[in-house]
Amino acid sequence: MSFADTMLTVDILALRQRLLYHPLWQQIEDGTLEIARLRLFALQDWWLVREAYRLDALAIAGVSELEVQELLLSKLLPKVGGYKLLLRFGEALGLTRADFDAVEPLAGCMALTNFFYWMLAYGSPGEKLASVSASEDIFVQICLRVGPALVRNYHLSAAQVEFFSAHDAIGVQITPIDEALLTRYASNAEERQRIMRAVRLSHEFELLFYDTIVGKQ
Repeated sequence: MSFADTMLTVDILALRQRLLYHPLWQQIEDGTLEIARLRLFALQDWWLVREAYRLDALAIAGVSELEVQELLLSKLLPKVGGYKLLLRFGEALGLTRADFDAVEPLAGCMALTNFFYWMLAYGSPGEKLASVSASEDIFVQICLRVGPALVRNYHLSAAQVEFFSAHDAIGVQITPIDEALLTRYASNAEERQRIMRAVRLSHEFELLFYDTIVGKQ
C-alpha cells in the first residue's frame, strides 16, 4: 500500500489515475513524445529536484520532536545525489549543464513549487508531510513504467535512465517512513481532513505541471 492509498477518496483515486496515465507518460510509453518534450521535462523537473533539499530541510526545521526529525532525516538520505542522475538523463538527450543552470520555470512548474513551499510555511504537521510525500509517491509509480519505456522507445541505456529506475529503491525506503509519520497525525479527524485536502491539492498541482509540459508551444 502506498502513501496516498491510505487516504483514498473517489476524487483522489480519479486524480491518481489521471497522473499515472497522463498524456506525457502515455506518449513516452508509445514512443511518440518528441525529444524536445523530453528535454523540456528534464529541465523543468530539474527546477523541482534542485529545490528538494531545501524542501526537506524546511520540513525538518518545522518540527520540534526529535523522533520526527530523525524520521524526516531518514527520508532525505535516500534522495541524496539524485540530481546527478537527472543531469545524466538530460545529457543523454543532448542537454548541457549550462542548459540546466539557465532553466526558467514554466507556470505549472512554478505553481507546484510554490504549493510545496506554502504548505511547509503555513500547513499543519500532517499537511506538510502529505503535500510533498503524495507527490513523491505517485512519481515513484510513474517511474516504474517510464524508465523501461525510455530504454525501449528512445534507445537510452539503463544508466542514462537511472533517474527513473532509482525511484523504485527510494520508494521502498521512504514509504514506510511516510506511513509511520502519517499514523501520528491521521488519528485526529480534523487533521485527517487537512491531510486529504493536501493530497488532493498536491495531485492537482502536479497535473498542472504535466499539462504545462505537454501543452507548451
